[in-house]
Amino acid sequence: MSRLSDEVGAFAGSQHFLLLDDDLKAGAEPLLAHWCEQLGDVVSEEAMARALKSVARLDAPLAQRRSFPRLLREFLDYLPATGRFPLGGEWARRVDSMEAGYQAAFRRDGSIRGETVRRRGAATGRNDPCPCGSGRKYKKCCMDVLGP
Repeated sequence: MSRLSDEVGAFAGSQHFLLLDDDLKAGAEPLLAHWCEQLGDVVSEEAMARALKSVARLDAPLAQRRSFPRLLREFLDYLPATGRFPLGGEWARRVDSMEAGYQAAFRRDGSIRGETVRRRGAATGRNDPCPCGSGRKYKKCCMDVLGP
């Protein structure tokens, strides 16, 4: 089975690509190649969403980043025609379900809203043993490095 990233060049040279709107063609190959690289070898909904978020954070024109889900759907709809990725149409429908969240992540200025990261463990107190395992108190070891 061929890798998904190998199909980006074939897509860019296809009739399917030539029929796209010009605004979708601009910067299409690097954006799709980045998405494929971030996706990896296993296609799952979580991996697709993670790769989609990484495209939103790229240093590319805002119009290209905002229209990327449309471009991605066109690419994924093209894949079954190659015969090597028959599930491309199903993957395109997954992108449909992710697009609202993708568009909502953009602020007016084009930057991306961050995600809240929550600490999983209990907070370390100043006088508790340092979590690095040194045996010293947290305040004398890593408190300055890790923060309060």
